[in-house]
Amino acid sequence: MARVQRREARQRLYRASRIGTTFARIYLGTKTQQFLDRASIESEAQKTKRWSRFHRRSGQQIYAAATELRGFILKGCQFLGARADILPPEYIQALSTLQDQVPPHDFGEIRSQIELELRAPLETVFRDFSKESVAAASLAQVHLAQLPNGEPVAVKVQYPEIEELVHSDLANLRALFKAVGLLERDFDLIPLMEELGHHIPLELDFVHEGINAEKISEFFKDRDDIHVPRIHWETTSRRLLVSDYISGMKISDVEAIDRAGLDRSQIMQSLAEAYCEQIFVHGFFHADPHPGNLMVRPIPGDKTRGQIVFLDFGLAKQLPPDFRKNFLGLVSSLISGDSEAMSANLLDLGFETRDQSRDSLEKISSALIQLSRRLRHQTYLDPEAIKEASQELPRLIRENPIVRIPEHLVLLARVIALLSGLGRTLSVKLDMLALILPYAALGVSRTSPGNETTRPPSE
Repeated sequence: MARVQRREARQRLYRASRIGTTFARIYLGTKTQQFLDRASIESEAQKTKRWSRFHRRSGQQIYAAATELRGFILKGCQFLGARADILPPEYIQALSTLQDQVPPHDFGEIRSQIELELRAPLETVFRDFSKESVAAASLAQVHLAQLPNGEPVAVKVQYPEIEELVHSDLANLRALFKAVGLLERDFDLIPLMEELGHHIPLELDFVHEGINAEKISEFFKDRDDIHVPRIHWETTSRRLLVSDYISGMKISDVEAIDRAGLDRSQIMQSLAEAYCEQIFVHGFFHADPHPGNLMVRPIPGDKTRGQIVFLDFGLAKQLPPDFRKNFLGLVSSLISGDSEAMSANLLDLGFETRDQSRDSLEKISSALIQLSRRLRHQTYLDPEAIKEASQELPRLIRENPIVRIPEHLVLLARVIALLSGLGRTLSVKLDMLALILPYAALGVSRTSPGNETTRPPSE
């Protein structure tokens, strides 16, 4: 026992050192770049190029630390990889390539963890249990098993040491971010730390994940094109999640979808409708969208249509009660081209500026309106325009004194990015504005008592 404790203490010390030295190297590099800005006679173009090289190297250093330390650090860096509003594009480019695939843990460790959670030998709970994992991620890995009745299930097992490492890493990062806040008054990372500190521990609670899954499953109980695997609560605990095993193909696997004879347009339509219903009608949505968490299979009994299978509900988001009304106001001001009204809508949605003025938000609003005008006479979203906006808007946000973008809007942006990317991958175009507005209007109308409708009326 003492040997194990010493090993764990050494591991925590090494992780703290690795995190600290990586952060210190980047911080000191940043100060060096700032000194060169003041001392050099470079042109603006040369300065931009120099900063870009520095950011690229720094992003690679963070990537290397994340892939080595794994666990919370890997998960946190994946989260950062979606925060183009905070980090320069070179960091996003490096961190967005992080894959949630890591070498699986030894089966002996996994078996011990399962038996500890079940308080019973593995063979008394499962008829068969595969020693090889079918998926290994930053916080847990998944094994295929059979219940005593022969039913196939997916068993998600949390790594034995991960909870302690998460709390240790969180403490290390909080100390670092506070130190940076003392040194750099205009560089406040504590709100980001609060987001990480809120989300990651929730993902360690598999009971919470199971509840999220059942909640979203209930939304689609009358639809055969959307499916959420059933949770087996009798064998589920805080660190062990057992659900129906569903075989299928990744939603981004075009060749497999075509071989199965499924209609890509129908699949894309179903996915977009599923997210619109979650977000605008129910105000609660699956907030970890990537192709690894979305599968497709033929609808049982109907081989011509595809069924979307949602997986991994560790990160799900409840939207503020007035979000849908404020969103409709935002869309209205966007269509009318009123940047002043739009900046007010952004404030209502939860944007915050350092001096509480609207000037910075009006710049963001003007950029969005320009994009809207560019797309006004196009039936579908132009991928190039979306790409430009994804680069320009984060730049405006970083350059102007906007201190907070609501977390739920960042997560919603990930959903939009997913739909846009999948649309390109599947070569399917959707009129997203025409799709969203009826759901958004229905979401607002559902605040009236007695309205039980869960889908917009057919046109």
